Amino acid sequence: MTTTDVSVIRSGGRIETDRRDKSSDASNSPEKSARVVADSVQFSSTAQQLAALQEELSSIDSVDMAKVDEIREAISDGSYRVDTQQIAESLLALENELL
Repeated sequence: MTTTDVSVIRSGGRIETDRRDKSSDASNSPEKSARVVADSVQFSSTAQQLAALQEELSSIDSVDMAKVDEIREAISDGSYRVDTQQIAESLLALENELL
């Protein structure tokens, strides 16, 4: 079985491949070659949207290394300050959302 690149889902939603028919009616003799069969799959608009979102998310850096370096530097030179009031407010807001 071969795999097919599904990255084209976003740009049309259709994949077509060719394969050799290996069914029992195909002859195994070297004189006769197996016939070529075309397969196709049509993806729903939801699948196309999911593929587009997945592509978009894969291009986003999951960690802002510039921000990490900035905080690391502030911690090492002693200038990093924790805003306990904001942390408490954020925790309370999250708790309210979960209720």
